[in-house]
Amino acid sequence: MLILSADDVRRALPMASAIEAMKSAYLAVSTGGATMPPRTALSVGSHNEIALFMPAHIASIGALTVKAATVFPRNVSEGRPVIQGAVQVLDDQTGEIVGLLEGSSLTGIRTAAGGGASVDALARADSTVLAMIGTGIQARTGVEAVCAVREISEIRAYGRNRENLMQFCTDIAGFADRIVASDSPSAAVRDADIVYTATTSPTPTFPGADIGPGTHIVGVGSFKPSMIEMDQATIAQATVFVDQTEACWDEAGELIAARSAGILDQVIELGSVLDGTHPGRTSDAEITLFKSVGLAAQDAAAAHQAFVSAQAMGLGTEIDLGA
Repeated sequence: MLILSADDVRRALPMASAIEAMKSAYLAVSTGGATMPPRTALSVGSHNEIALFMPAHIASIGALTVKAATVFPRNVSEGRPVIQGAVQVLDDQTGEIVGLLEGSSLTGIRTAAGGGASVDALARADSTVLAMIGTGIQARTGVEAVCAVREISEIRAYGRNRENLMQFCTDIAGFADRIVASDSPSAAVRDADIVYTATTSPTPTFPGADIGPGTHIVGVGSFKPSMIEMDQATIAQATVFVDQTEACWDEAGELIAARSAGILDQVIELGSVLDGTHPGRTSDAEITLFKSVGLAAQDAAAAHQAFVSAQAMGLGTEIDLGA
């Protein structure tokens, strides 16, 4: 069995490769090529600790994986990560356990790459200005993903903590000629070509009134009904694309709220754009929005790609489990 550390995963799964892997995952989901049972959640403690288990199989690329992740909020006070996990890779021809990958790094890359896949498919080709809402790790990989598919010359970042915002701007300095630490969400998103949100906020992170014609919006931070990154004004004026219809109706807080308010009754899976069933963006003035809550198929495609690449590159540590 090949074990890949976080550093191994990052080396084996560069963003461009991860974006292509996400396209294959979204295609499989929308065309019936992915087997993806509902995730199993176990309550394991008295302080909202949860263990999650997510299997998936994509036959077309031979990806068979099981992701196990834990969410332990009290770890913050003890200096440990709140979210931890690993992805087990199995041979879909023999059933053998062939790999074990560090899960946090993989999740961070594949989440951003999913957003990047939407930018590649839906954003205007001449997009040059990116507004990033959020300053965490997921925002950092989100910048990398967008810059992998569009020639971004200006990045406007916004975060509520000014110290974190300034550090974030320093960290992403190499991705664009102009980096701006915005004083408000409005200042960040106004006239931006691409707006990317990577937060777990329970309230909208920017005003929809400031979104201009032709903008592409990416929302990858919120993943349960209580989280809402985008307001109803944003959703009302956009053509809404998702990673999977069922998952977003169940978990995407902003879409659930918009549906309940009668603002939204239809979403389009990104996979249907990638396979040519839906045209995607139909004009330069159209506002497009991609909402992702994260799918086990994404983990499967990303882990498979990382595993194959790591073998070719000689990365990781081999161990013999015996029989």
